[in-house]
Order: sequence, then C-alpha cells, then structure tokens
Amino acid sequence: MNSENNDLVWDIIGENQFCCFKKKTIVKNFCKHEFNITGLCSRQSCPLANSKYATIIQQEGIFFLVQKDEKNLNFPNKIWKKIALSRNFGKAIQEINLNLAFWPKFFLYFAKLKLTRLTQIFLRFRINELKKNKRIFSP
Repeated sequence: MNSENNDLVWDIIGENQFCCFKKKTIVKNFCKHEFNITGLCSRQSCPLANSKYATIIQQEGIFFLVQKDEKNLNFPNKIWKKIALSRNFGKAIQEINLNLAFWPKFFLYFAKLKLTRLTQIFLRFRINELKKNKRIFSP
C-alpha cells in the first residue's frame, strides 16, 4: 500500500469525515482506536490511514511494541507484529530505539512518550493496589 492509498483512506475517514473511533470536541478531535499513538485524530497518528505504523500497548502488565509494516498488508492476521518489551524501563527504551531506528522520528518520539505514560500509570496502579491490600490486612 503506497502513500496514494494512505491518502485515499484519510480522505474517507479524515478530519471532517466520519470515523467510528473519532470523538469530536470543541477544541480538538480525539481518536479512541487502541493503537493510536497520540490519542489525537490526525493524518500522521491514524493507524488506519498509515501503512507503516508503530505504537506501544499493554496487555496483562506486559508492554508490547506493535508494528504495522507494508509487506504484511496482504495477510490480515499478520498485519500487526507484536514485540514484547523488557520489564526494565531503560532496556525497553533501548529496544524501542533498536526496532524503530529507521522509522520516522514521529513514531520513535511518541512510542517512548507512550511507554513512559503507560509505565507511570501501571506503577500508580500497583502502588494503589498495595495500599488497598495493606489497609485490608492491617489490624
């Protein structure tokens, strides 16, 4: 899928068109797609309108770098390639640097940013769970 096809998809679901993942507000349009890297509805961050895309997701406490590459577009079950990231934050950042070394800087920057945000949320959740358990078991 080349950039012409990507542009065609964006023309169909774009800024002022209909997309089931779009959440419109007065100020900005947001995207609820689970693979959207920024959370904003824009041409660059739309996983549907880009044939080459990368993002970070979390499943059951494990972070994954998820990549969509042009060569697998003919196989729907192989479009997204999941790479498990290390539990160590520093090593996970290095793995992102290695896997996205030749990708646009946009994806590299926002993948690191999303990993940072998801890690902070996960740690906050774990701390709250530990506090809750401590309150339950304390006399």
